[in-house]
Amino acid sequence: MKTFKCLLVAAVAIPAVAGPAFAQSGRSATPPATPPAAASDNAAKAAAKRLAGELVAVDHAAKTVTVKHIVDQKPVQITFSVEESAVATLAQFKPGDQVMVTYVEMGEKRVAKSIVKA
Repeated sequence: MKTFKCLLVAAVAIPAVAGPAFAQSGRSATPPATPPAAASDNAAKAAAKRLAGELVAVDHAAKTVTVKHIVDQKPVQITFSVEESAVATLAQFKPGDQVMVTYVEMGEKRVAKSIVKA
């Protein structure tokens, strides 16, 4: 019985004494601040989306492309503004080509970052 009491006291006393020591760590509770440039790069990468479909129209003057894809077994056409870096690639496409568009949404506007044949 005396041994049981000693074990019981030890089982309660050890966590009571050692617990606070384990609770303290060298790390702070707040994460380190990320530089603004890295944060904006991550946001741009996270916001980039991809869409595969059939090219319906290319408007070189307005710098837009229209792509048809299927949503819920219905054809839907989406028009994209083309970023300046991707305008040069528009000459290689013609209506009916299967394409993959990488784009970002800026409010109501969709801006194509790149267009490649699928």
